Amino acid sequence: MIKRLIPQTEKLQIAFEIRIADDASTDAEIQKANALLAEQNQCIYTVFHENRGRTATRHFLAENALYDNLLFLDADVLPTKSDFLQIFEQNLGRAQVIFGGIAYPKILPDPERALHYTYGKSREGRSVSKRKKKPYLSLVSQHLLIDKSVFLKYNPAEENAYGLDPYFAHRLEQHQISVLHINNPTTHFGLETSASYVLKTHQALQTLVRLEHEEKMPRNYRPLQRVAQQVVKRNLQHKILRLFKTYEHHILKNLCGNNPSLRLFDLYRLCYYLKLTLEDESN
Repeated sequence: MIKRLIPQTEKLQIAFEIRIADDASTDAEIQKANALLAEQNQCIYTVFHENRGRTATRHFLAENALYDNLLFLDADVLPTKSDFLQIFEQNLGRAQVIFGGIAYPKILPDPERALHYTYGKSREGRSVSKRKKKPYLSLVSQHLLIDKSVFLKYNPAEENAYGLDPYFAHRLEQHQISVLHINNPTTHFGLETSASYVLKTHQALQTLVRLEHEEKMPRNYRPLQRVAQQVVKRNLQHKILRLFKTYEHHILKNLCGNNPSLRLFDLYRLCYYLKLTLEDESN
């Protein structure tokens, strides 16, 4: 990614730096490649000897950044446009947070990653007009241009968990931070296997329920939460979970197959969330 961006920096009309953090990677090839990147002009490379997690790593990068505008890019995304940086430069100052969108490869690269690919392409790879309808919940932190002071104030650096994007979005919305959606996507190549994506879904929902319990997140912020509220209002949660227990294996078989159903995935996420909330209430 850095090799693709460096030629674009030659056209920038602003001062910049590139900061790279290796969050205790154990892959020798990645370490070697990152070390070579550090030799590039204006690149600063930091290696952590223990894993800090994505949120804390970003906070470290932000705290040490020299300039007031931060462009975060995950290691597994690539800009789709040759003037990616220039487009962001042209939009500086229009909002405190600017998001260009997420794209996915045109062809499924591996059938074992079909769930992540299908979900990402359908639910995350949205047009500017669709993202504007839910400007905060449409933010994906894989790439984000954000005012440094805003990021340091509202990034949940105290948390080390998976699935914190909705919490970050909620904090931005709470404080009426301005958000601009533009057409300047990155393509997400770091797809999880379907089994791993299901496990990460578990982790994200566990994070959500914990944040609700700690009263850091409202219980009606995401569509999933609002659907669950309607289920509970009609006292259907126990019946649904009994059916879920019977058919869970069959649902997982579909989700980990070559043609996963997003409706079944929505149902699976709803049931797992209901299960977690009932467990939380009983503790």
